[in-house]
Amino acid sequence: MSQTESGHRHDAQAAIDEPNARVTRTIAVRAPIEVVWECLTEPASLAEWFGDSATFPDGTGEGASGSFGWSDAGEFPARVERADAPNVWAFRWGRRGEPLRDETSTLATFTLEEVDGGTRVTVVETGFERLGDELAVRAALEDNREGWTSELDELVALIARRWTPSAVDPLAGTITRTLDVPAPVSLVWRHLTDQASIEAWWGHPGDFPGGLREGVTGTFEHEGERWPVAIRVLRPERTLAFRWGEIGEAEPGPTACDVRFDLEPLGDGTRVTVVESGWMRVAGDVRDDRMRGNATGWEMVLDGLRRHVLEAAA
Repeated sequence: MSQTESGHRHDAQAAIDEPNARVTRTIAVRAPIEVVWECLTEPASLAEWFGDSATFPDGTGEGASGSFGWSDAGEFPARVERADAPNVWAFRWGRRGEPLRDETSTLATFTLEEVDGGTRVTVVETGFERLGDELAVRAALEDNREGWTSELDELVALIARRWTPSAVDPLAGTITRTLDVPAPVSLVWRHLTDQASIEAWWGHPGDFPGGLREGVTGTFEHEGERWPVAIRVLRPERTLAFRWGEIGEAEPGPTACDVRFDLEPLGDGTRVTVVESGWMRVAGDVRDDRMRGNATGWEMVLDGLRRHVLEAAA
């Protein structure tokens, strides 16, 4: 077992509880619980970490039936027993190539918990005592212990591809964040640049007379105070770039930083990358603290954009 930087448990591998005939593992990731739930339960995402295919024609809600497939092991029938988003998801799965039967299946239950800085995921698989004699049970426990070690490592890798923290480069004076949104570029762009949407996902009202367009200077507002935002690049469905200044300025001044959003089609989704640059223009005695604050801010802001887009698409 190891501890994450925030002190939360992360098991290096799954463990067998032989007296109770079960396999367990706990992992911890930095990503928000909604992102982890999506990676855990969406059929397309399931196929990226659990086997080679996940076929659930009616989705993965409670009662849904489907199968998991491995190229070297065949198809295994499955049924979702519980789906309480975003905290508990459980499925029952049976023997390869056979109809699902309670007496020859096991139950895998995932519990998700929000913890400081991320999400803790615990899987408990039970019901191995149904699978035959003592030797058969021990063999199944060991097989699935190895399986959950491997498969949850792949889930961690998938989450890391979907959700990354901000990266701060003090030398270059940049903050960078990339986030994948499971929605088409056109929808992401619309909410990225619509003034009403900006307030919903950023949390700050934006005022750009006539709408966002290249060359216009508008404002963002927070608790009654405003700071200037000059739109520099607006390439539909590709790039939004602006320079923003200090509270009270009419135009971005000499300590202003530049922000650039780039959108990239990614299958059925969109990869959003934001880079804030120009921090070397900010005085050194406050620069480091402000960069750290904005790094956390970009995590919150892009998570908010992602959440808003998905709610709008639902």
